Order: sequence, then C-alpha cells, then structure tokens
Amino acid sequence: MSPYPQLFQPLRLGRTVLKNRIEAAPVSVSNLTPQAHFTPDNIAIFERKAKGGAAIINMGEARIDLKTGISHLLCLALDDPEVMPSLILATDAIKRHNAIPAIEILHPGGRANPEYYDGPIWAPSDAPGHLGKDYTALDEETINYIVKRFADAAEIAYLGGVEMVMVHGGHGWLLHEFLSPLNNHRTDKFGGSLENRARISLMVVDAIRSRCPDLLIEFRLSGSELVEGGLTIEDQVEFARMLDGKVDLLHVTAGTFHYPETNQHMVPSMFHPFGVNVEFAAAIKKAVKTPVAVVGGLDDPKLMEQVLAEGKADVIAVGRSIIADAQMPCKLINGRDYDVTPCIRCNNCISESFVPYVKYSSRLVRCSVNPVAGREYTEKDVRPAVSPKKVLVIGGGPAGMEAAITLADRGHQVILAEKSDCLGGAIRFARHVSFKNKLDQFMQVLIRRVGERGITVRLNTAMTPELARQIKPDAIVCAIGASPIVPPIPGVELEHVVSAVGMHEHMEEIGQNVVILGGGLVGCEESIVLGGLGKNVTVLEMKPELCRDAPYLHHEAVLLEMERLGVVTQTGTRCTEILPDGVLAEQSGREIKITADTIIIAAGLAPCLEEAESFRSCASEFWKIGDCKQARNVRLAVHEGYDAGSYIE
Repeated sequence: MSPYPQLFQPLRLGRTVLKNRIEAAPVSVSNLTPQAHFTPDNIAIFERKAKGGAAIINMGEARIDLKTGISHLLCLALDDPEVMPSLILATDAIKRHNAIPAIEILHPGGRANPEYYDGPIWAPSDAPGHLGKDYTALDEETINYIVKRFADAAEIAYLGGVEMVMVHGGHGWLLHEFLSPLNNHRTDKFGGSLENRARISLMVVDAIRSRCPDLLIEFRLSGSELVEGGLTIEDQVEFARMLDGKVDLLHVTAGTFHYPETNQHMVPSMFHPFGVNVEFAAAIKKAVKTPVAVVGGLDDPKLMEQVLAEGKADVIAVGRSIIADAQMPCKLINGRDYDVTPCIRCNNCISESFVPYVKYSSRLVRCSVNPVAGREYTEKDVRPAVSPKKVLVIGGGPAGMEAAITLADRGHQVILAEKSDCLGGAIRFARHVSFKNKLDQFMQVLIRRVGERGITVRLNTAMTPELARQIKPDAIVCAIGASPIVPPIPGVELEHVVSAVGMHEHMEEIGQNVVILGGGLVGCEESIVLGGLGKNVTVLEMKPELCRDAPYLHHEAVLLEMERLGVVTQTGTRCTEILPDGVLAEQSGREIKITADTIIIAAGLAPCLEEAESFRSCASEFWKIGDCKQARNVRLAVHEGYDAGSYIE
C-alpha cells in the first residue's frame, strides 16, 4: 500500500478516471519547429513525464489564432491543421504510459507581443500597452471570432489525441483581462458587473463543450490578482460558481503578468511558503461541486497528501518538481520518496525563456538538479560502460557526487576521495539557511545515492598526484572546487573581516552592523540571511546592477526580498579601504564612509586550476569539472558531473 493513499486514489472526471491525483502542470516548450509544431525532442519530454507516473501530462501553451495575437514566437499552433502529425505523435507517447494528454489554450489579449505580431493589440479596453503599442478595445464581432477560434483550437487538439484542454483564464491573458476590474473598463455587456466580465469565459467554455462534448475541460483561474483593486478570492469564488458544472476541473493559481511583482507568486520563489495557493483553492472548493486542482510550490508529498486529506483540493498540479524528477510519482507510490530529486526553486528552468523579460530566450527548459531535463531525446536510458574502468573522482561536492553516481550506474568501479570529513562541498552551507532547505535536501539525496551504489568513499583524504598514481586509475574526474577571492583592499586582513564562504559556521562572530563587499548572487543572498536575523546590512557593488548572475525570476525575487528586509544597497561603489570601524568607498568620484562591526567579503571564487592540472598526468583519461574548471553555479556543476559520468567509456 502506498504511504500516500489520498495522492494515489483514482478520480473520475466525466467519463475519464484519473489513475492518481498528480497533474504535470503546463510548462511550455518553445524549441518547436519554425511552423510551431512539436519536435522529437519535445515529445521525448512529454513521454518522460508520462512514464514517470503523473495522471495528467499538460504539454504547455498553445496558440489559438495567429491573426489576432500571439505572445510567444513559438508555441504549439492549434490554428494550423498541419500541426496534426506532431500532435498525434505527442499524445500517443503520453497515452502509451497510461496518462491523459492535455494542452493549455489561451489568447494573449493585451499580452500579445508586437515583435511577433503586426496587428492590433486586442484587449477588453483601450489603454497604453506594456510593450509600447497601445491596446485596442475588442468589438463584439471580434470577440465572437475569438470565441470561435478557442473552439476551433480545442477541436484540433481533440482530433490530435488530446483528452483535456486547459482554458487559461488567469495570469493576465485575455479571459483574465476581461474578468479583472484593473483591465476591463467597458460599459457594454462585457463590462461592469462580474457576470458581464465573466461572459466571454463562459462563451468560450460553452463553445468548446458544444463542439467537443467528449473533451475534458479544465479552467485555470487566478485565485487572486494580489494587487489592490484587482480580483479577490471572493470575486473568484463567485466566478467559480458560474463555471461549476460547465467544466470538469477548476485549476487554481494566482497573480497577473500585468503586475510583475506577482510573478513571484505565480512561480513561487524560495522565499515563499510552500503551497501558496492552497487556501484560494480551498475557498473555491467549498463553493462548487466541480473538482479543484491547485498549483504553486507543492512538491512535498506529505503536504500534497495533507491538502487532499483536508479536502482543500482534489488534484495537485506540479510543474517544476516534475522537471526536477519526472519519476517522482512512481517513486512516491513505491515508497521511494527518499530518492526523489527535489526542486530547489532556483527558477532557472522558467527564467531561460521568460519573455519578454529576458533579452534572449534559450527556448530550452533546463534544470539545476536534473541534467537530463531538456535532453530526454538523447539521454533516454543509462548506457552501460563499453569497458568498465577504475575511475578516481577527486572532490565530494555536487559535481563530484553526480559524476560518481552516474559512473557507478554505468558499471564503472568508482573511488570518491574528499579532503574533509563529509560530502557536500560548496553546498554544505545550505543546512544553515532556511530558504535553501531544498538545496540541503538535494545534497542529502546525492549523499544517499553515493552510499547505495557501492562507491568506495575516502573521507579525510587530501588527494595528491603521488597518491592518485598509487591508486592506478584508468580515468580521473577532478572536482576539487574553488577558493574565495580575497581582493587587494587595505585592511582586508583585519579580524572583523569574514569570508562569505564558511561564514555560516561562525555566525556568532558577525556583528549588528554589516557591510558586504560584492553584490553578486552570493552577496545578495547573504544579505537576506543577515537581514532576516535583524541585522543592519549594506551591500556594496562596483557594477551598476546587483545579482546579475542569478536566473531572471530568482534575481527579481532576491531584490524584492532585500527591499522587504531593508537591506541598503550601493551600486557603482568601490571599497577602497577597510577600517576598524567600517569601510571607505568611492562612489561617483567622492569618498564615503560606512560604519560597520563586520565586513563580509563576497568577491567571488577562483578555480583551483593549478592543483587540478597537477592530476592530469595521473591517468590516461582526465576530466576537470565544476568550480575547479570555472567557478559558477550548482546547475553547471551537476551537469558537468553527469556528462563526465556518462561519457567515460
């Protein structure tokens, strides 16, 4: 019996029975063909998710009408019958694993991007446009045309094997704009009262139901806009009552793109509580008979089970956590929750293509903790080693552990040497930081996997070339990390100067007034840690912007959290001297003094290049990975570890 009986209880929607209560939420792929059709790479992503055990696999955003607006250059073209071959291949791939294929359909309305679309930016009301082109109020004829195009898109989806369409009526897209008093200022039958503002949404649902009576309909709505004067949960409960019985599943999220600060609730950052939308879902569920799904920071199976057991929702929609580990549902039902790779909420996956906020979209969804994400087509299965080798991995951080695990899975004999008394490397600090608890959990998962695989682990072993030669490895993977950069500032040797690396081991030494030298991701996150402890923190950064080395959504979240905690920031500022009672700095050609009890150096890391290179001649094959190759982040460390482990033959 599963330890999560509620999560793995079937649920009937219409004439369809879901095998469990887990929905793979829509995470769009945007590396489609130029015609906006699915590629084999895209289909492999969906199949991996389906094979992992979720009941519903939502393939992400699809456009309904190129003639009246698109927001992203490439999302599935459900206004083009030629999409059918790739769509059928995708839905077949999902169905063969006993899952329900779904697609999200939307009209962008005022979120249409004039870079990709040359027509009017249609919206409920005339208003200044957010991308430089003013909104044009929709006339009734065009409203009716768009409603028909929703039905046309749903029909193409249905004929292409889709069993559920998610009508997106949240997040600031067209249907949400009509609902929102912030965007809808009409005085006709589509404006004014909530009943009028909901009219177009109900028309869309009725049109799809009439055209495709056997197609399941899921309606996505924002439980609140989280903005003063915007939609409230009371409004959305009333709207949900209008949809009750007309749709098969109500899907509760929150926020609106029209107010970017709500992005952080829409895609919850590591500073948000888990399950941020559960109470919105619970309020809606109390008011309707239609089953309710909830999304938003739900990756802990115990929390999922609790939400279902307490009757606050019927379905748990999971986005990023199934990117981090597509096998999560299968692992949970088989009692292997300890082996689930946790999402660390770094938002790297969503940020890379978060247009129009990022300058250049990568069109890829990549994951810091899952190196296979986005590579499902080429990395289908573990490939046994052609000729098993003795491999020495030097360094027990995330790069070294990932390499060792992957090598062992392929049949190599692995020796993992770590100079300290425990594994974890540069991410061991996470155990001391509340908002990094998922990173700490990831470290524990890696350590457990190392222990399960028969890898020979040598702790307290400061590897040298001489010792490496004695082991006689066929290959060496060097993952020895990096060292903190100590800037050449007068006074840097004073006792009250502390390195950001290792500072969590000595928090009692940090005073009440702190200056952090370095406004990159590390310096900014440490300012949040200290600000959360009630300390007065000032961050000095020489460059004009803070935290530019973070993924876009995490960058935005970090700055908002720093502002909330009252962290003082000074960009374009260079520290010229550290004093016993503070620092001297140069800012716009003038000298300033900032008083402080403690100075924290967050000037970055320098790779241990020479030490790493000393091992190159100790084996016939040599790989250098992680921070000792180039100091950067967890994602690159894990990916390089996986690649070394996968391609040593």
